[in-house]
Order: sequence, then structure tokens, then C-alpha cells
Amino acid sequence: MNGNHADVIIIGGGIIGCAIAYNLAKRDVKPLLIDKATAVGTEASWAGAGILTSHATTHEPYPTLCRASLALYPALAEELREETQIDIEFIQSGTLSVFFNAAEAAGLIGLADRRVKRGFSAEVLTTEQALQLEPTLSKSIAGAVLFPEDAQVRNPKMVTALAKGAAQLDAKFLLGNPVTNFIREDARVIGVVVNGETLYADTFVMAAGCWTGTLTAQLDIPIQIEPAKGQIVLIEAMPPPFQHIVDGLGIYIVPRADGKILLGATVEYVGYDKTATLDGAKQMIDAGIAIAPQLARSAFVQTWAGLRPYAKNGPLLGYLPGYDNVILASGHFKNGILLAPITGQLIAELLTTGQPSLPLEPFQPVAP
Repeated sequence: MNGNHADVIIIGGGIIGCAIAYNLAKRDVKPLLIDKATAVGTEASWAGAGILTSHATTHEPYPTLCRASLALYPALAEELREETQIDIEFIQSGTLSVFFNAAEAAGLIGLADRRVKRGFSAEVLTTEQALQLEPTLSKSIAGAVLFPEDAQVRNPKMVTALAKGAAQLDAKFLLGNPVTNFIREDARVIGVVVNGETLYADTFVMAAGCWTGTLTAQLDIPIQIEPAKGQIVLIEAMPPPFQHIVDGLGIYIVPRADGKILLGATVEYVGYDKTATLDGAKQMIDAGIAIAPQLARSAFVQTWAGLRPYAKNGPLLGYLPGYDNVILASGHFKNGILLAPITGQLIAELLTTGQPSLPLEPFQPVAP
């Protein structure tokens, strides 16, 4: 920053905002990241399970975006380890999607067939083959599909690593103070008010998750991004019972590197309520035990809930309608962790060259 002026001000200190800050700083743009929380990554970016999956078989823009982001992870994990000495625990564990009946089998086997025909990976397994890979699975499963390219990451560590990497490249952070107002001049924003002080920038990026809509409303553009609560249960079992991510019965089971296991996640449209409920925990636990009865003997550690940013046509990536220097990067819903690397890269490319390496038109925000 030069006094109270930055090249770019990013509003939002979750994984998306930090990924954008990191990518801009690597391109010699000095961003200022502002967040109302006192630390980065305290909302959805902390609460998620860190699953990195993309099972779609088409070449439509959204699946293409997901696959492109997943492909960036191996090199990014190593880059962050070298630059920040933080291991983000990127593990390409693969996902085992189990099915219990003919209807579930038809859907998953059809998906696997389409993936293979279109050059993607998937393998249909019998019950016996699935149990060879994961012996603690219920004997009542009818089979499974293995998606070997799927991976996971420890998302709180990743947010921290992105922020540290950006800071080492002279990105600045202003935490613990919300943006309370915007200073406008014609069709441009020229500054934001934080704690009574006006901070100026050439460009502004809104990456505030499910709170982004409240920011755009201050600019008279009511973009609809609503919170979608997701509750997760954390348990511990020794020795660890799984090598793969396992999903089925509407939940996922994620074995972490520290020996703990995540069961998640609900999808609840209840506003900004982050209350962890008995009913939500029971849903996760019952389904987990049905998939792997041995989990009933696991130690319960804790449960929590986070608020995903849901946009009907999300994610929303591009200029805010009516403004030529305000960019949205929000509405990633369940795939914010997966899409952070590509979002950071594309928004940085948009700001520095005007030519993103993937087209952003399909994700352009539209005013209602």
C-alpha cells in the first residue's frame, strides 16, 4: 500500500479471498485484504471437509472449471510447502461411492460408464472388491464405484498457507474490522470505509462468501447469495478404519491424516443460523454407522456447522453489473475449497491481463 491506497482491495478473508490475494501478489500486484473476523478462514473455509471431487462427465463450463482447479492442487501443495513450510495435507485418496440397492447402483454405474467413455477415470467394484479396499464397510453394500483421482486437503491449513504466502509477497491484511460503507464516483467505487477511515484502491474484489450480497446491496445491486448451513461430525477411531473417502446414503466419510474422521454434511436453508443440532448430528452418525457398523465404537469428538455461499447460478465470477472496477468471486456453494486455486488464478488474470485462461462469461454475475 501507498499510504491509504492499495492496488486492489479484497473484501473477504476466506479461502477464496486468500487465494486471490496470493495469486495477485505472485503477479506483483499488492492487494489489501479486509475481513470483519480477527483471523483468516474462520467461516465456511474452516468448517468444510476439504473434499476435492469432480465427478461430472461433460465439458460444460462448471465441470471444466472444477477439473481445472483439481489439476492445480498437486503443484500448489508443494509450492505452499516450500514457501510457507505449511503442509496443507493434500492427499489423493480417491473416493469409494457405495450403493445398497438397484436404484443407487444404476445411477452410480451409469455415471462410471459415462466417465470412462469420455476419457475420465472410474471403476465399478463388486461387494467383495469394495470390501478388499475397505474391510470395515457394511457387508450389506451391493457394490461401489471408485473415483481414484479424488483428493482431500486440510482446508484450515490451506487458508493459513495462502495468507502467509501472500503476506510474504507484500500483501497486506486488515482483520477484525468490517467494511461499513463504499465511496463511489460515477460507475466506480473509489474507496471503502473501515473503522471510520476511508481506504482507496483502483479495483475491489468481493469475496465475502454468503455475506457478499449484503455488500452488493450497498452498491444498489442486490445479488442473491444465501447461506446454506452444513453440519459435520468429527469422530476418532484407532486404528484408522478407512484409506479412501467414502460416500453413500447422502453423506461422506473423510479419514484425515491425524487419525480423525469427518462425517458430513447437512444442507439446510435456515438463514445465518450456525447452531449445531442433535438432529443434524444424528443424521450423519446414523448414515455413517449404516455404511460402516464399526464406526459405532468410535469416540465422538465434536460437531460444528458452517454457512456455504449458495447462488442459484453460481459461482459468480466477474464484474459486478454497473461497475467497471468491482469484481465478484463468491457463490461457490459446496465447492469453495475445490475451486479456490482456479478462482484465485482466474481473478488475478482478469485483473492483470484482462484475459483469463478460462472464459468467465458463463459465471458472469447478472443483476436481478
